[in-house]
Amino acid sequence: MEPDILAARDVLKLKSSALVVAMLPGSRQSEVQQHAELFVKTAKLIYAEYPNAIFLVPLITRETKQIFELAIFHENESLPIQILFGHAHDAMEASDVVIVASGTATLEAALLKKPMIITYRMPKISWQILKRMRLQPYVGLPNILAGKFIVPELLQDDSTPEKLAEATIKLISDSNHISEIKAEFTKMHHSLKQNTAEQAANVILSHLA
Repeated sequence: MEPDILAARDVLKLKSSALVVAMLPGSRQSEVQQHAELFVKTAKLIYAEYPNAIFLVPLITRETKQIFELAIFHENESLPIQILFGHAHDAMEASDVVIVASGTATLEAALLKKPMIITYRMPKISWQILKRMRLQPYVGLPNILAGKFIVPELLQDDSTPEKLAEATIKLISDSNHISEIKAEFTKMHHSLKQNTAEQAANVILSHLA
């Protein structure tokens, strides 16, 4: 219920005074391919404003790591980006803000009470098809659960380095808004924490009886 930021930073050997931005581009190769360059360019813009920033990118395969490293190489920038094998939970817990591709990681970030920017890119034809099927204005799980926009969603054409960096910097600089987001996520956490395993077992036992 209460994330331990200092302990997570100790695990990852990070300075307690650093501005830590966790960047989660997704787990599949296709997702990392769509988001790697976008995230590197976003990091470059944020770093220009916050030279004490550190960017954590947890990835789970050698292939996705290579994709992200190639994006860094193409930008030809010496940015404080640390690619981690796994450690997504630690990266988010240690962070001040999270930039995350829409998916289950958004809910994990919410349960860690992290202000975040949700983003997603996909091939244009896939986007056009899915856009017609959308039944609600949200795609991020925290916003869906809340039934409102708690955190920003920058999708497809709105998912640019400039817009992501601007939204992140705006969030970092607004301590009141961060407090409101954390309060909303704490309420959400309490609403989800309902002894789910015990309830499921009781339902199954009632049918077996």
